[in-house]
Amino acid sequence: MSILGMGKRGQIFTFDLMVAIFVFLLIFTSMILFIYSVVDSSNPYSAYSIITLSNYVNNLATQGINTIVGSQGYPQNWTSVACASISRLGIMYNYYEASPQKLYNLTTLPLGCMSQLLRSGSSFNITASYLNYSTIKITEGLSTRAISVGFQPPKNPSYLVSLQRYVILYPGNSIIRITYKVWLT
Repeated sequence: MSILGMGKRGQIFTFDLMVAIFVFLLIFTSMILFIYSVVDSSNPYSAYSIITLSNYVNNLATQGINTIVGSQGYPQNWTSVACASISRLGIMYNYYEASPQKLYNLTTLPLGCMSQLLRSGSSFNITASYLNYSTIKITEGLSTRAISVGFQPPKNPSYLVSLQRYVILYPGNSIIRITYKVWLT
């Protein structure tokens, strides 16, 4: 018996202390690894960073395709005004039909202007094709142009989003596919 009346039950043993320190270090290390691998936004391989970049590219692509296919553009006669006067690109003749003139004018618009209006930089591509995947070619005057504008996607981008919308080519009943691609390298 000790001086204060405590037996061996009240004492801490070295083995118990070592187990407690081991458990503490195990939990602490697990928390640090979790924070680094999942939550750390500066780590490009963390889940948080991947989700953030993926959402960014998806939102950029969705906004771009919805702008192009969802409106007539502003002003509606954007095909005949200077780039600085265009507020929004749009290829629609009416709610369901795409204008061949506006599709053609997409190919004549400077890429810098399109990059600025679509907020995509040099990482976008727009193509118009029929349902059998043949590219739409529109003739204006003496020139015929395939409707494909933008930049070529790199071979191995970090993120690539490709969205498609289907509309009718005015006038008529030809259903066409508008494909909009955005990527990060």
